[in-house]
This record gives sequence, structure tokens and C-alpha cells, in this order.
Amino acid sequence: MLKTMKFADTSLPKVWKDYFNHYRVIQYSAKFDYDKKFSFEEKTEKINSAIKAEINKIAGLSGESIVSEEVLAASPMYQWATYAVVNSLVDMVIPDVLITELGEISEIRNINWGDSATFDIKSSDLFTVTKAGNSRRHVAAQRQFTGQSTLTPENHIITTQVDLYRVLAGKENLAEYAYKMALSMASEMATDAYAALSGSYDSLTASFKEAAFTQTAWTSLANRVKAANGGGRVFAWGTNAALSKVLPDSDYLKIGLGEAYNQVGYLPIYLNVPLLALEQKIDWSSADYSFALNDDEIFFINSNENKIIKIVVEGQSLSVQDTQFQNANLTMNNSVHKRWKVGIVTNSKFGILKV
Repeated sequence: MLKTMKFADTSLPKVWKDYFNHYRVIQYSAKFDYDKKFSFEEKTEKINSAIKAEINKIAGLSGESIVSEEVLAASPMYQWATYAVVNSLVDMVIPDVLITELGEISEIRNINWGDSATFDIKSSDLFTVTKAGNSRRHVAAQRQFTGQSTLTPENHIITTQVDLYRVLAGKENLAEYAYKMALSMASEMATDAYAALSGSYDSLTASFKEAAFTQTAWTSLANRVKAANGGGRVFAWGTNAALSKVLPDSDYLKIGLGEAYNQVGYLPIYLNVPLLALEQKIDWSSADYSFALNDDEIFFINSNENKIIKIVVEGQSLSVQDTQFQNANLTMNNSVHKRWKVGIVTNSKFGILKV
């Protein structure tokens, strides 16, 4: 007998986030809070019922009708309401995914349609103190404010195809569609953030990049990033494969590190610099599941409040779909449009080490 599922807060946003967290725990062995009183299968059935109830409300359809749900699914109004609700669910959880993966090094800003995001950039340097004679009035003037930078979101599209018969038969899992859409977009945003970091290597001055890993290069880069940002702890970010290459030069110093190294896949800390892993991504446009992140770069980033990566998201997701009978084989294409831009906008100094 199926248990009746009750949440402390039965609103769709609250239940949806619980369901989404539950999925991430199952799929990715992640650590998130979720209601453990009910199985994922039970929640799947209930969340889909809640989504359909919200669709009916948005579409202006009565809960009691002689018209079957299968026939309602062919209504243009019902289809519009379906994707409007699904897109809202997608937009709810994308920030959660990004904060989990990149919250320590990125700032996420949501803006309205037609807007762009402007960031003020202040100098993070301390003032230069100049020794001068008694008869001098001024030395070289220094400014607190160095300029502004603007990020204008660009459109991104995911097109999916569904079979009308499966829709009418109720075989399409709307909750599954929503969380796959959210994870796909969040993954692409995270990949864009990594690409912005990696692509900055050539533009860094010689003092903030090292072409090969040595103990001296590691210490020098970590100390320079820390000192250039006025103190604060420096963290080394990279894929677990990149971080796994960080080991002491001396075999004597490696003694006793094996257990920690094998448990995590890399040293938790090296020469007083904590190591933090970036989740590896797949380049879904590749022919054979190529990695999207390089395994030969480590980023030294200060822990100050000025996050080096800015992620700007414009408006809500927008769906554009075919009519239900447009294609000869009765399939229907749905394209979800999402506008965002990722860039490095910061006054913080950071470094990159090639391994």
C-alpha cells in the first residue's frame, strides 16, 4: 500500500528542491539534506502529480472535467503551461548547483531581460610609499578606482524531442526532464567558468604563472598570490587528476601520506595550501566523451570576498516548441533558451600553475 507523502511545506518549490537534492544524492553520492521518510520512487510519483496540478492551474483548466488528461495534453495552452512550469523549476535549482560547485570562487548575478551587468573594479593594491625630499609637494598620484567591466549575457539553447504518443500516454517524466535540463545548463555554466580561468593564462604576468610544477614554484606562487591580495588564505583549485600530481619531491617526505592520498585521490593540503577539487565535466559535443576541463592546471585563488568569476544570468528560461502535429512522425521539438555570460571580473590577483 502506497504511503501518503506529506512534507512540512507542501508548496511545489519546497517539494521540488527536496526531490532535486534527493536525486543528486543518489546519482552523484553528494551530501545534501532531503526528506528521508520517503523513497525516491514515491517522490517521483508525487512530484509529477504536483507538477501537473500546477500546469492545470496555470493553463486555467479545471481539476474536474469530462475531457481526459490525454486529450488536454494536445492543447496548445496546456503545452505552453507545461513548459512554463518546467522552466520555472529549472531556474529554481540552477543557482544551487552553481553555488555547490563554484560558490567559493564565483559570484552569481541575476538580471532582468534586456539588462547587462556592470561591475566596479577597485584597486586591491596597497598604496606605494615614496621617499621624497622636504621640498616636494607631490609624488606620483595613485587611484582607488580603476574602472568598470560589463558582462552582456548571450543566448544558449537546448533542443529536445519528445514523442507525442508518449506524452499522451503519460510516459514522459516531467520531473526527470526538469532536473536533466537544470543539470545540463549548470554544467555548461561551470564549464564556461573554468574556460574563463584557463584562458587567462596567457594574459597573466610572469609573476603569476608557472609553467612546471616544482616545490619552489608552488611556494612562490602561493606566497605571491597571498601577499598581492593583502593576506588571507590561498587555496589551490584543480581537477582531482591535476591535484593528484602534487607530491613532495623527496621520498622521505612522502612517508605517511599514502592513506590520505588514497582516500581522497590527492593530498588535502600541501605546504600549507589546501587543495580543492573542481568537478570534472564531459564535453557533450565531443565524439567520445572527452573531458571539458584540463588535467594539467592548478589555480591559486585567494579567499577574499571579491570572487574572481562572475556569472550573469538574464531573465527566466524561455521555451519555443513545435505544434503537436507539425512533424510527420508526431514528434515534437522543444527548445529552451537561456541567456548567461561568464567572465573574470575582479581586482583580486590569482595564479596558474601547469602540472
